[in-house]
Amino acid sequence: MPVVNQIRDYFELLKKSNLLSKDQLVATRTAARDFTEARGLSKWLIKRGWITPWQAQQLQNGHHRLFLGKYQLLDVIGQGGMGAVLKAEQSSVRRIVALKVMAKELLKDEKAVGRFLREIQAAASLNHPNIVAAIDADLVGDRYFLVMEYVEGRDLKAWLKKYGPLPVSWTREVARQIALGLQHAHEHGMVHRDIKPSNIMVTVDSVSGHPVVKIMDFGLSRLVSESENDDSQRTRTGAIMGSPDYIAPEQASRAKDADIRADLFSLGCTMFHMLTGQLPFPGDNIMEKLMARATFVPPLVSSMRSDVPPEMDEIVATLMRLDPTERIQTPADLVDRLAAMQHGKPTPEPEPVPESSEDSLDGIVTNGPDDTLNLFLDQLSAQSTDSGSDAMPVYRPKAKSPKWIASAVAAACVIGLFIVLAVISVGGGHQKSSTKDNDDDDDSQSSRREQIKKSSKSSSKRK
Repeated sequence: MPVVNQIRDYFELLKKSNLLSKDQLVATRTAARDFTEARGLSKWLIKRGWITPWQAQQLQNGHHRLFLGKYQLLDVIGQGGMGAVLKAEQSSVRRIVALKVMAKELLKDEKAVGRFLREIQAAASLNHPNIVAAIDADLVGDRYFLVMEYVEGRDLKAWLKKYGPLPVSWTREVARQIALGLQHAHEHGMVHRDIKPSNIMVTVDSVSGHPVVKIMDFGLSRLVSESENDDSQRTRTGAIMGSPDYIAPEQASRAKDADIRADLFSLGCTMFHMLTGQLPFPGDNIMEKLMARATFVPPLVSSMRSDVPPEMDEIVATLMRLDPTERIQTPADLVDRLAAMQHGKPTPEPEPVPESSEDSLDGIVTNGPDDTLNLFLDQLSAQSTDSGSDAMPVYRPKAKSPKWIASAVAAACVIGLFIVLAVISVGGGHQKSSTKDNDDDDDSQSSRREQIKKSSKSSSKRK
């Protein structure tokens, strides 16, 4: 769709969007006389705080459906395999939240829907200051979404990009808070399975100057009590869940057997990255990175920077042991060991490293307010803000070259990795139990909504 430049067309979209009050619309109509194109009017609205820059761009791109149920969409925070995460406002109480919206292409997969519902249940059972809180969940039309606490700040990946290697005391405190959150999840029978810098949000306390940590995206977590006999595609897909730079070897070979010690391995890799500015395992592709776990022992962090104390050296090295039984066994144990090395020194905020002007990391970094909305929220006919029949334009990605060659190579690599890991893996006393899959086979929207609401109510009772 061509960019909307005409003032009249832009104003009509603005009315359909329901973003402005009646008084604001009247003031905007008057102000519009002073502009010759929509861009100028957009800037005028943004300056007054009536719309966000992202909303302005969506309007200029011809999109006006910027509500999901009772939530006004403000910006796109990011996206992943399960869907998009959007910044939104619950207009009735003026509360800013984050919405995790399930990708449309997954809606036809009943197992993926069931997995999303399990994620809602898992997130609702967690209530800890170092984990992003789940507030609500809902179903609008055929769109499932989870409402989460919105956290200002930047993820740890952005901190590393801006500051490089981080202070030892700062790293210790971030790791301690991550471990506290993981211990809470562990006590609820959960494993995150994707601990990495981009899943750790870090802000700075304005009074103490100390980091404040929130673990994000328990979307890859799965109840440890999930049936061992489930050989569904979901379980097989889970075998390659996680990030190759941080994943534990046992998780790469058999994900459903990975326990909390796999998260501790990933945390050890994250700490190594925080302290050195480098990844612990080398490789130019996924296979090389995974195979490095069998052939390469990361150096001690003290060999790469002189201010790292022996206690920290030992903690990081122990967390990254290939054999799960040789690692620190629980997050609570890690908290105790990190606390034991404190010496009452302040936790200094890192000093920034030079960065290019186009790569500013002030605030949350997004992928840009482009057509991401349409990729995940197209055709919201059930939530149309007008009675017209025009539907939101659907984002059409460019055609890509066939993927069968890459898929065949990837499959061969994974098989090869399993063979190597079978030689080096050691049994670790994994916790196993079985439970029935509680996916609801009823396809009706009302039944799905009831299932989600029960999850939310159970969370409220716990809290």
